[in-house]
Amino acid sequence: MCAEKCPYCGGELEKGKLISRGGNFFLPDGEKMPALFTEKSMNKSRAILLPPDIVSDGDVQFPVGYVCRVCKKIIISYSECTDVDIWKNSIN
Repeated sequence: MCAEKCPYCGGELEKGKLISRGGNFFLPDGEKMPALFTEKSMNKSRAILLPPDIVSDGDVQFPVGYVCRVCKKIIISYSECTDVDIWKNSIN
């Protein structure tokens, strides 16, 4: 547990990580799904790719997040300097 409070309801936040096998991204409402997992296609859809990437070399850095079990929200920060940069370089 951590001393952080949920910005939505004031409940207690629990720190953790978003664990996945890759290929996760945020897609804004009203945007079309990206045709491919390329930088150009993701940018065209205004999508934000979350680590780990789908072609990870095994040294995966999962994003840190916080969960509020009261209002059922997960808060995740993403960085411009993550495994996404490795992914971008592998396809360009």
